[in-house]
Amino acid sequence: MRAFIVRPFGVQQDIDFDRVQRDLIEPALARLRALGTPIDGGTTGAISKAGNIREDMFRLLAVSDLVIADVTIHNANAFYELGVRHALCPEYTHMIRAKGSKYKYPFDLQTDRYFEYDLDNLSGNIEAFALALRATLASRRDSPIFLLLKDLKPHGRAELVKVPDDFREDVDRAKETGRRGDLRLLANECDSFEWDREGLAMVGDAQFKLRAYGGAKDTFELLRIAAQNHYHANWRLGTIYQRLASAATGAERRDLTTLSEQAIKRALDVAEVPAQNAELHALLGSNAKNRWVEDYRGGDAGQRAQRALESPCLERMLECYMRAAAFDLNAHYPAINMLSFLKAQTQLARRFPDVWEGLRDGDAEGDLKRREELAERTIANLRLTLRLDNLFKPFQQPADSWSASSIADLSLVVDPTKTHVIANRYREANSGTDRFSLEANRRNLDIFMELGLFDPGVSAALKVIDEETRKKDPPEPGLKRALLFTGHRVDGADRSPERARFPRSAQAEKTARQLIYDAVKQEIGDDAAESVGLAGGACGGDVLFHEVCAELGIRTELYLALPIPEFQRESVEGGGEQWVARFQTLSEKAPPRILQNSLAPPQWLASRTDYSIWERNNLWMIFNTLATGATRQTLIGLFNEEREPDGPGGTKDLLAVAKKYGLRTVAVDARPLLR
Repeated sequence: MRAFIVRPFGVQQDIDFDRVQRDLIEPALARLRALGTPIDGGTTGAISKAGNIREDMFRLLAVSDLVIADVTIHNANAFYELGVRHALCPEYTHMIRAKGSKYKYPFDLQTDRYFEYDLDNLSGNIEAFALALRATLASRRDSPIFLLLKDLKPHGRAELVKVPDDFREDVDRAKETGRRGDLRLLANECDSFEWDREGLAMVGDAQFKLRAYGGAKDTFELLRIAAQNHYHANWRLGTIYQRLASAATGAERRDLTTLSEQAIKRALDVAEVPAQNAELHALLGSNAKNRWVEDYRGGDAGQRAQRALESPCLERMLECYMRAAAFDLNAHYPAINMLSFLKAQTQLARRFPDVWEGLRDGDAEGDLKRREELAERTIANLRLTLRLDNLFKPFQQPADSWSASSIADLSLVVDPTKTHVIANRYREANSGTDRFSLEANRRNLDIFMELGLFDPGVSAALKVIDEETRKKDPPEPGLKRALLFTGHRVDGADRSPERARFPRSAQAEKTARQLIYDAVKQEIGDDAAESVGLAGGACGGDVLFHEVCAELGIRTELYLALPIPEFQRESVEGGGEQWVARFQTLSEKAPPRILQNSLAPPQWLASRTDYSIWERNNLWMIFNTLATGATRQTLIGLFNEEREPDGPGGTKDLLAVAKKYGLRTVAVDARPLLR
């Protein structure tokens, strides 16, 4: 997130505004970061040395996530910039003012809130100011212009900010190669730029395509910090939490479903076109379906069909799908779901007439017939939507990729006795598709099978999907353990005995190997085949870790901050020729993953001058450990705390950052290497 500060510069009217920024505003932003809001920024003073300052100023006023405006004195530039911000952006503008100012607060702003600070006690105002800023970021519109002109629409950010081409290429490359951990790193890094929202949406979409739902959730929640009511973020989160719920059970599943519905409702608040409303209400219908299934399955299996009819979640699901279909008559997904479960309901009502009678007020039979008539009208509409009417075929474009699935579902619920037709339709829809699509297409069929509906067509459809599923490679077994390793390199020839950490001796190497072996063995137990190790390739601890894992039968992945020649020069050759030979053997056995091509950062990251390649490398390995999805994720660190320098990029720093991201940490004392 970016903050932009509008204020007078230097000392004006006996007030040192540079001191206000230094002693109040910047500490308050730091406090926000400590509270979990990643935010950075400054004034036009930081950009005055390059380009047109007015152009930069206008862009930052328009796209900054938060603008803090000091209106203590009648400074023309400050009020002009505040007016530009109010005209361009409907939200997240926070005004501040010194207590006891002799200048009258402008009439046009007197209805707007502001924070008063004490010039004699700036440090004492930091906490309250930070909380006030946090409240502003959690609020809705605060621009008086947008509050009064209800129909005024804010500008599109895409016209003002551009995601760097090389960042876009990094995202595309990570997506195409399935590098889920790399995408997590890119999401973490792009959050400090003015194009953060666009970059985060790009990364989140790539994670969603890879079904990396845990990472996608974190990315889109990060985007929501910058823009709470961001349509795209909330739309994606509605689906992501739904997918996570489908893999959970019990209270966790219910909690995730609730989070999904909350995200969907936030998206509905800002949805602008019928297609968006249709998709969001369909997602609510899918959540209601999950609740319905959980409801009727919670008892005797022999009573499931009757409980399915009795459950109020069935009616709720139908309402959601009906509303979605009404928003967009061309949306076949909600329409086919509405039809399928409407016919399911009417069939169950015919099977349990006494139950249906007890559920309806008044004319139960008349209500049932109206629902059957609605189902027939929906069939006619779906035939047009899915382009099954020969009259219109010459004028229609090819259907979307999911239409074949809806056509197959339509053939099933219209006449489940035509098993050959149904089997062919499902074969056309599922042949060559991915495992996710097969699972999605099977979901309703499993429900119909356990409720005894639409047979023999359901059996024919399931047989086809089972055949297609068997053609796929079996899913990779889930990992139980992921071990990330960090440790000291072998001391270079120029390191003095007083600074020694890993002496260049056979005894020190033997001791280090045993320490690493014991720590790894303690972590994995008998789960070597279901474990993976991740580490760099530096001489010393890294190479020893890979060798120990090979001895224990643990697969490892080699992560290098630089290409092999450069990495060897930076992190291996200092240990001597034998370590170079062992590193080369290691890199031949396991082709390494490379973070970046040189010590210089990617061009899009060049402005992060306080961010070293080694700090980036630590985060990169942590995110790739998280991306393994292992049940237990541990960082093993072999280091001598007495001789480990503080600061980003080192072993001690990696242990601290790993804890922040939820990894279990095991600190192995390296002092025995000195004995």
